[in-house]
Amino acid sequence: MLAHIRLIPIALSIILACFISACSSANWKAEYYSTVLPTYDFDTNAPTMIVSDPWDLSSKYYAGEALLALKKRGFNNIYLPGQIDNSFVRNVIYVKVTKERLDPASNYQYTFNATGICNVINGVPSCSIDTKNSEATQRSTKRVVRDAYRVTFDWYDIYKKTRILYVVGSAAVDSGLYSDLKVITTLLNDTVTRMEFRRPVQYFYDGSLAQNNH
Repeated sequence: MLAHIRLIPIALSIILACFISACSSANWKAEYYSTVLPTYDFDTNAPTMIVSDPWDLSSKYYAGEALLALKKRGFNNIYLPGQIDNSFVRNVIYVKVTKERLDPASNYQYTFNATGICNVINGVPSCSIDTKNSEATQRSTKRVVRDAYRVTFDWYDIYKKTRILYVVGSAAVDSGLYSDLKVITTLLNDTVTRMEFRRPVQYFYDGSLAQNNH
């Protein structure tokens, strides 16, 4: 019975460690940035069209996701190309999504018992050490490949012929952990939810990919 009781804290520790690990893998660091025409009065009922580069199929797909997200913010009179006559459109929002593979970040640890110099040049370790010293060896190497995602919204008032809002949402995620669909959909919805229509804003925040099941 005593042995069983002693095992309980160990089991709880293992469960807690797994839980923390799972939570941390689902969290990400993201950035929100926006600048706005401060004197502009946004009208949620103004006929608005979401557009993208016709040759950019990814952005064209996520324009539909953006439409749904903006409707949740109260913009009900919002459409994709072909859903409304262009002559009725008051505002146009250009949506673009991009993905970029970042250079691996490298961390090297060395142990020396003698004088020696090690440098990392273009991601490759180069060492000048006393070859007689068998303990002056590289202990570990870790390279983390990350993907950078970016969602932009460029908002124009056609009648006034002026840009009224520019928004960027960006995040970097370890490569291969999640699908592009999951990352971009989550980032896009986070960005639209955080849109500020009165003042310029820039900040970092913690997000969670666990909220999206794509």
